[in-house]
Amino acid sequence: GNIAWAFTTLAIRDLPLLDAVAAEATQRMAHFNVQGMANTAWALAKVSYPNMPFFHCVAANALATMSSWDPQAIANLSWANATITFLHEPLMAAISERAVCVITEFTTQNLSNSIWAYATLRVEYDADCLNEPMDIQE
Repeated sequence: GNIAWAFTTLAIRDLPLLDAVAAEATQRMAHFNVQGMANTAWALAKVSYPNMPFFHCVAANALATMSSWDPQAIANLSWANATITFLHEPLMAAISERAVCVITEFTTQNLSNSIWAYATLRVEYDADCLNEPMDIQE
């Protein structure tokens, strides 16, 4: 995650490096913490590198760990997915449920990035889903 973030921050878009980072990150994703997953997704999206095996892997691991996601990670992952136009409906539903649990901890930036992501991906929920019990476990 740190390598991808550093190269993105320096505005370096080296495709062989990004291929290697995405492949290695996909293989080691089970060992990533929440920040590592979110930051690596953010970094790859920031340089417009939509490696779908990587993003599907992040989605699967994020779903398994969503109860520990904080507002910054939620915003970064939502933003990354929207930036590369990756709509993973089960993940976005889990993100929504988790966001409700920690909404008071969101900064203005977290909120605006998340709202932008939902609007960009055209994520919609009917009113009934808001009344259903959440299954996010704390």
